[in-house]
Amino acid sequence: MFAILAIYAVGLVQLGLAGRRIWKQWKIVSNVYPFLPKLTMNGQFIRDFIAAESPCFALGLVEERKQPCGFLALRPAEVIPPEISGLGFNFGHALLGTTEFEVIQFVFHFYGFETYNMLVNPNNRLVKKVLMRMVESGDYFFFAISPNQSVTAFRSEIGQKNLAGLSTNLRQIQGSTTTDAQYQRALAQFRRRPDPPGQVLNWVCRDNLSYLDLTQNRLEMDPDNAESHITGMEKSTEDRHQSAL
Repeated sequence: MFAILAIYAVGLVQLGLAGRRIWKQWKIVSNVYPFLPKLTMNGQFIRDFIAAESPCFALGLVEERKQPCGFLALRPAEVIPPEISGLGFNFGHALLGTTEFEVIQFVFHFYGFETYNMLVNPNNRLVKKVLMRMVESGDYFFFAISPNQSVTAFRSEIGQKNLAGLSTNLRQIQGSTTTDAQYQRALAQFRRRPDPPGQVLNWVCRDNLSYLDLTQNRLEMDPDNAESHITGMEKSTEDRHQSAL
């Protein structure tokens, strides 16, 4: 199912990390509307993402009407029922940190179902490029890939105001010096007590910049064509708005 998601609220929550105080800014997403574009992704990224152990998530670029947009993709271990995904979800993003380092948190909460937390290291070239594109375009997508390999896609409401938190912190994100050891330490602590409570997904497909190349190895997802798929992935006929890779 393809959908536009409109962000409508912002709040601040204070947390503690390793004895220090950190702040997180939430952007809440709701209001789902039909949206049926033809999307193009990097085929190698999709194959590697599907091969990764779930539950997991990744960031990347997708082409829609010849324009690249940033996306976040998640692969939960369980199928998200169509009646749940059809309701949309709450999406939050936050910059967590101390005086020494910072990490970025993304949260998906599917109403009456499950909450998925994700942490990324802002000192990662792929992350910097994807977030820069999201802020520049004011446009981004979400993908949820089920264990049966059907894809549900959502699209944000276009507009810079929806990315106010990322835009405000973009300079700090682009200048981040967070080391892998610091990221792993923050992740381990977060896993012990996730906030909000829910699953913490593994971050995969994070170091190969060729995943952002949409000029070669192109994979097209056509919501009107149930035959759109790649080798090793099953087609989905559950919903006419769902796309099979």
